[in-house]
Amino acid sequence: MNKRMIVLVAILSIIMIASGCGSGGGSGRYTIPPEIPTPGTGGGGGGGGGTGETDIDALILSGWEDFKYGAYSSAINKFNQALTSTAISNTQKIEAYNGLGWSLTRSTGVESGFSAFSQAATTNNESRVGLAAALIQRGQKDGFAQAVKLLEEVGLRENSTTFSAKNPIGVSNAEAHAMLAWCYFWTGDTARAATKINFARSIEQSNDSSVTQIYNSLVALGLKFNN
Repeated sequence: MNKRMIVLVAILSIIMIASGCGSGGGSGRYTIPPEIPTPGTGGGGGGGGGTGETDIDALILSGWEDFKYGAYSSAINKFNQALTSTAISNTQKIEAYNGLGWSLTRSTGVESGFSAFSQAATTNNESRVGLAAALIQRGQKDGFAQAVKLLEEVGLRENSTTFSAKNPIGVSNAEAHAMLAWCYFWTGDTARAATKINFARSIEQSNDSSVTQIYNSLVALGLKFNN
């Protein structure tokens, strides 16, 4: 296998992580229920149909429910609806952009979530991971350096840090650490790349996992390990 193909295999593994098809769960194969009603748009209650501050929280929660069941178009609509409200707070805006980024990623690919992730990555760890995945897909040196910064802001430089997503984005702790190992390698920090990928494998040992695919690609590219 030539170097280009090795790199493509690893990047595909990282794209699969972001798309919920890695070892972290969330394959997207769900039975989709009837669409969860958007708060303030139907039925008996409350009158007016406007989106107040309380309804924004409900919209975001409802968007994640749709996301969980694979109804990504509906989730996108709800997160966008929350973002168009004049009553939205900064905290809610971050949450809505994060949900929008992951819904777009699942719907049409991680690159489509880039802008939304960029809006939320200042404070949201899930968006930092999503934005890092988008930068890795681009395969540019500056992007790898930026991805390292994002993943280290999550705390993943330390093996003692466990990445645990609040929402069902399907990225495991091992996968997040493996992404950072890949970025370390491409920024020239091979010693840290070796340490990090070994740690990721120690907590995710399945032979067909995305972590193992990334490990195998790094080995094939010449990463050396100190025994």
